[in-house]
Amino acid sequence: MNKFAPIAFVLLLSCGAALWFLASDSLNFHIKNQLQNIGSQLSQQNVNVENVTMRGYQSSGTITNLVFSPSQPTNFKASTQPTVSIASIDLVIDRDTLSEDVIIIDSITINGLNALFHINRESLNAETLLSTVQKNIPQLIMATSVIEDEQQGKVTLPLLQITKVIVNAGVLQIVNNENGQTITKILPRFELVTAHKETASQGQTIGVEIFEQLLIFLNNQAGKLQITKTL
Repeated sequence: MNKFAPIAFVLLLSCGAALWFLASDSLNFHIKNQLQNIGSQLSQQNVNVENVTMRGYQSSGTITNLVFSPSQPTNFKASTQPTVSIASIDLVIDRDTLSEDVIIIDSITINGLNALFHINRESLNAETLLSTVQKNIPQLIMATSVIEDEQQGKVTLPLLQITKVIVNAGVLQIVNNENGQTITKILPRFELVTAHKETASQGQTIGVEIFEQLLIFLNNQAGKLQITKTL
């Protein structure tokens, strides 16, 4: 059984998803599709991933250009919806724990975070995106750690423990829909606080939490800009 494949999939799936044991030649393609499909269900937006590269021999992997964007970009209303993109997500696994009941993830690193939000007379739509994600989370978290695999039957997912989640410097832009003015802020490098540093959890639960915490951070940063309705 290739234990690295399902671990990599569920962690790199920062918005949460079902986990499947796959042959190595189809793993990258499957991760990409699941990121896009489940990400869309979670955010109610289009989700696109440029590339996924898993390196089993190094116990590491990278997702390239993960983008959450409006579902209908030609529509004016959609063009003022929030957009969040990540240049890459890097994953490093503790190789020595791959055969253990609890597998330790040394680091998840998010690079090139870029967020574009809009403000109008009513609200900042970053809050709407966060609300949508939080509403959909219960529907996407698996109730059991046992899944059905076509090749292996019932499979119990391994528990994961995260040492750290690092978000490197990024960019936040807020556009006033009333006058078109834009404010840009450079986001600092920081470490996400998760509940899984000391306690092991299912991978999809961790993935959902990481994405939710990232949106909470972006909302807080937008609030610190102290933008008024007239900007």
